[in-house]
Amino acid sequence: MKHALAAVVWLSSSSFALAQDENFPILFTNVHVFDGVNEQRIENANVLVQENLIVEVSVEPLAVANARIIDGGGRTLMPGLIDAHVHMSITEPVADLRDNFDWMYWGAVSTVEAEKMLLRGFTSVRDAGGPAIGLQKAIDRGKAVGPRIYPSGPVISQTSGHGEHRHYTEPHPNFEGASPSFFNQHVEFLADGVPEVLRATREALRLGASQIKVMAGGGVSSSVDPLHTVQYLPDELEAAVKAAADWDTYVLVHVYNDESILRSIEAGVQSIDHAQLMTEVSAQAIKDADVWVVPFYSLLGLDEETVVKALGPLSAPKFLEVQAGARNQMKLLKNFGIEKVAFSTDIIGDPVALTKQNDEFKYRLEEWSSYEVLMQATSKAGELLALSGKLNPYPEGPLGVIAEGAYADILLVDGNPVEDAMIMTDYENNFDLIMKDGVIYKNTLD
Repeated sequence: MKHALAAVVWLSSSSFALAQDENFPILFTNVHVFDGVNEQRIENANVLVQENLIVEVSVEPLAVANARIIDGGGRTLMPGLIDAHVHMSITEPVADLRDNFDWMYWGAVSTVEAEKMLLRGFTSVRDAGGPAIGLQKAIDRGKAVGPRIYPSGPVISQTSGHGEHRHYTEPHPNFEGASPSFFNQHVEFLADGVPEVLRATREALRLGASQIKVMAGGGVSSSVDPLHTVQYLPDELEAAVKAAADWDTYVLVHVYNDESILRSIEAGVQSIDHAQLMTEVSAQAIKDADVWVVPFYSLLGLDEETVVKALGPLSAPKFLEVQAGARNQMKLLKNFGIEKVAFSTDIIGDPVALTKQNDEFKYRLEEWSSYEVLMQATSKAGELLALSGKLNPYPEGPLGVIAEGAYADILLVDGNPVEDAMIMTDYENNFDLIMKDGVIYKNTLD
């Protein structure tokens, strides 16, 4: 899909605008291709893009009529990045969003931050909860600029769970006569018991979720649920999983501790998100069940003061506990040979912290090779997104790979990130071209 809006974003010349508008093919020459899968780059290659798809990758010269030719100058051409756990609408401290801003403010700020995320090289994201469905529609229809969004819609939480941000004296939104807040209508559904979980899951699907997010354990940003808590009974989790499966999609869960992880796996959950407090017990269960793990390590670069500012003083001790478990989790995932690991950051609540999204590469390099981390942020994450099955909002081709028939989500990177993924942290200087859906949003080469 071509976006007219791209004509006013990062244009380098009027001829570029003409090429975009008339859907001329774009031919990248003199590039070394990291295809998202193989460690060895395809040297001295040519990549042809027609409209929004990659139609050919070749080491032989390609003669294409009316093509716009972009000489990569020996740069690395690779897939656009994928962040598998973001919250596109949680761009300010949670307490402020809860009490001090209306939905119009949320939408305006989220739109600004979405464009910034795309210009950090992230061409696709999985939104793990919040009112991002409208933002997704605006981007897909060319009204705004940002990454592809796989929205989860409102998170589903038990009462006194991680999706619980009511004031102490505020009545339960499901009680008779209560008036649900914006949070309880668009950010988090409170649901207890199988019937309510089924209703909440189906309501999220009705709104346009491509997968379902369930809170299955204690969390940092919520004040009423300690980290040790296990949330949702087995039959409640199974209800969400079965209702999602009936729509040909899956459930991802917010969890940290072993018992929550094990219960989620037994219920049929396919994506275990966070899990920094896991032990060998969970690692073995994840390995045996062959499910996805979606951790984040950018928290290693945050200090207590930043956390207090974004999440409040009650969250700081819990944050420090999760932070302390992160490096042990990395070692477990590596030592157990768990390969279904996707790249994510889960940075919320602070626009300044969002600028550190690419620092996630730095921390993962403590245990994984540059090649492994790049796969986590491209082809691996693309596989995870594809679990949404018939609800996949982008079904024309695969994501996270450079291959014939794949979406034309492309970065031109100065250097060889397969050898040194630290290059990816300096996106402003090292990402010379960013393309999403066949449209160029940044180009410093012309």
